[in-house]
Amino acid sequence: MFKKNFFKILAIAFLLFLAVVFYNKPIQPVKKVSLPSPTVIPTKLKVALSINGESVGQIDMKSNQNQCDVLSEALSQKKIKSLDMRYNKDFKTSVVYLVNGIGKKDSVWWGFKVNGKLPDQGCSYINVKNGDSSDWDYLGN
Repeated sequence: MFKKNFFKILAIAFLLFLAVVFYNKPIQPVKKVSLPSPTVIPTKLKVALSINGESVGQIDMKSNQNQCDVLSEALSQKKIKSLDMRYNKDFKTSVVYLVNGIGKKDSVWWGFKVNGKLPDQGCSYINVKNGDSSDWDYLGN
């Protein structure tokens, strides 16, 4: 019985000792971390559009629109006269057949560059950014 009580008293004394040690330590102040201000993404974007090397002008776009939408918006803003663009199951993106009557209704010969670079994806997959240059060229004869 003495041994049981001795170990209980010893355990309680040890716990009290730990409480005193950790309780008496001063609390370290938390360092304030300055967070960068959030980036504001404009809801209205401007994209420069050219068709066959000729500037059509600035197209007003919205956030989360893609490079295919540049042509659709250009048509709705009367920057181009006509557009035949359809989804193609083989390419898994929208493809352009005719712009301003140039092209063929049954084959795809339109290509595009974004900021002077050929993309490795279709126009449906590339979102526009403010200040982009979207250049569409007819590659057929």
